[in-house]
Amino acid sequence: MQRLLSSGVRTADGDAADFFFIPLVMRTKGQSANHLTAVVSYIQQHWPWWGRYGGGHRHLLVVPADLGRRMLPEELLKLVENVTFLTHWGSHTNHSEGAWVESHRPGKDIVVPPLHNADEPIVFSPLHTLHSKRRRQRTSGLFFSGRICSDGSEPHRGRCRTNSQGNVRHKVLKHHWNRTTWTLTTRAKAYASALSSHTFCLSPGGGGYGRRSVQAAVMGCVPVLIGDGLHQPFEPELDWSQFSMSVPEQDIPHLHTILESMNSSTIAAMQEQLRCAAQHLYYSTTFGEVMGEDGRYDAFETLMEVLRMRRDHPSLDPSEYARTDSRFADFINCKLEPTGGPVSLCTQNRMIMAADGRNLRPCRLEFPGLSMRSMHMFYSWPGGAVCGSNRSVAACPRSWV
Repeated sequence: MQRLLSSGVRTADGDAADFFFIPLVMRTKGQSANHLTAVVSYIQQHWPWWGRYGGGHRHLLVVPADLGRRMLPEELLKLVENVTFLTHWGSHTNHSEGAWVESHRPGKDIVVPPLHNADEPIVFSPLHTLHSKRRRQRTSGLFFSGRICSDGSEPHRGRCRTNSQGNVRHKVLKHHWNRTTWTLTTRAKAYASALSSHTFCLSPGGGGYGRRSVQAAVMGCVPVLIGDGLHQPFEPELDWSQFSMSVPEQDIPHLHTILESMNSSTIAAMQEQLRCAAQHLYYSTTFGEVMGEDGRYDAFETLMEVLRMRRDHPSLDPSEYARTDSRFADFINCKLEPTGGPVSLCTQNRMIMAADGRNLRPCRLEFPGLSMRSMHMFYSWPGGAVCGSNRSVAACPRSWV
């Protein structure tokens, strides 16, 4: 909502609107049952556009729950079946082993990146434009740190105490626990450093959607995606095959062969693509830059561009957007020329601040009194970091409009 206000895309004239944002964020089933029916009823009673557009078409609803729209009971799903869901969970088919059911509807719903506040590890992103001469070599193979066994216990020699056979993390550990140059652990002492020194980063889901694919991309580590039938943020609008490796679950035993078969030029091309792709996955206009970016391609702006394509090409398969629309192709490849004034975001990159702080504006000085390690910044500053010290959201800079 903050960026809707400061970006200039909001209109108070419903007849002129392309989409209608429902300001209700649903995270739990209790919230859904208690509020959604009442909210839809209120919309129907007070405005004509729900009915005018076929019972909810062109209406947007944010559902950041672990399992996306499937957290709603069937009667509520039917009530909002025409609504476009903005979720983090991209399950577009039923899982072959029953781990999850179809939730995301490609071309109707949009998978958006989860929020990453300005904390470790991304505040040490080696992708920063001022860090290019100081980037360390990636000498290790695959990295993963986090919970592996379903019951939270420590694995022993690739085995969990209880049955975790359906767990992608455990399957990878079972087959590769002692692989040379690979790091598969429940706790990494230097997490940001590990993300910067490994070539590949295992990015499985969690109890639903995962955050590691975005985290890996921002850290310049090629995401290894294992989870059948799952779309990643802004997929298929954003071609993840250009900067990540997607491996079917049945091929987990051969994961080492798959990764080792990739030649150095292919890996280098993926790493180069990450510099642009990562910008689409992080809300830099809200939190401040970590890669030297100005925010014109950030996650919020990418959502706006996807919605523009939905408006201009309503029947087009999202995977065809870049091949059909030249503006979208330039945008998604970070080649769109700015048309407005300059925007200089404050920085959250602590490595750059320590090395060359004289030329940068640290966000902690731009937003005095707010913790950069929490969501306080997100909730406490109108319009997001792009507005800087300007508290008038109508006057926030926009270099790309």
